[in-house]
Amino acid sequence: MKTYTVNLSIEAESPEALEEKLQAFQDLMDNMHHDDLVQAVDVIVENPEIIEFIKEVAPEDGQELTMGDYLNIARKAFTRFS
Repeated sequence: MKTYTVNLSIEAESPEALEEKLQAFQDLMDNMHHDDLVQAVDVIVENPEIIEFIKEVAPEDGQELTMGDYLNIARKAFTRFS
């Protein structure tokens, strides 16, 4: 695999916010295959409201989701996005 150098302009409120954005991007690159990353970005660009939904239904740190939680999330997603 090759490494490319890229020049980017990124809007951020502070150096800390910039670092968070870059770290989030690095985390995505480290944990998702290329095609999955591209598809996820496409979904977010086409449906930006999905971000607030994910924040709403995401578990707290360390919390395990039950099957009932998954069903409730699916129901909410169906209601909101269908």
